[in-house]
Amino acid sequence: MEVSTKSYQEAILVIHLHQDNPLNLIKIRILMKEENHNKGDVIKDIIMGISLIIIGVGCFFTYNPSESPLEVGTDGMTFATYPLGVAVLLLCLSSIYLINSLKNYIIIIKNSTQKVEVISNISKNRDLYTKRLGSVILLIIYAYFLGKLNFLISTAFFLFAAFYLYDRRDYLKMIIISAFGSACLYMLFVYFLKLQL
Repeated sequence: MEVSTKSYQEAILVIHLHQDNPLNLIKIRILMKEENHNKGDVIKDIIMGISLIIIGVGCFFTYNPSESPLEVGTDGMTFATYPLGVAVLLLCLSSIYLINSLKNYIIIIKNSTQKVEVISNISKNRDLYTKRLGSVILLIIYAYFLGKLNFLISTAFFLFAAFYLYDRRDYLKMIIISAFGSACLYMLFVYFLKLQL
């Protein structure tokens, strides 16, 4: 049930006037729990938006390591045009995501009776933030080894490690999906986008 923050306060006031019914106390607790959950989600969204913007800016500095020309030829995209397009798209979408998250944060701050505690929210969701940080580190390692190893091998290892990071433990399925996913990505880039890997 989607309820705006202002209606939380109004609902609590109405229920507060009718305290003789024990069900009203349960309703108050449920509404307060939903309000705290929304605050936590907004903080997660802000941190994720900032992280994606940092990754997008980093992509601009590394989009053309081979100094390829920026023109799209008849053969498709080059080593420079595809990463540049991804960097621009990532930066635009993550900026929109961050702006919307900040708007929601301001609305919650204005209409809420409790303040948003960033540090306590991060400590409560330590596992989630550890996985997100692990994903960024895994992407950096993948990007580093992409030029040194074969695309199929490095992508398969990346997918396997990502499954492991997100608590998947069926190793046979992980190996099959990683190998199949790596092969599908290879076909997408080589045959559809005509990139030389």
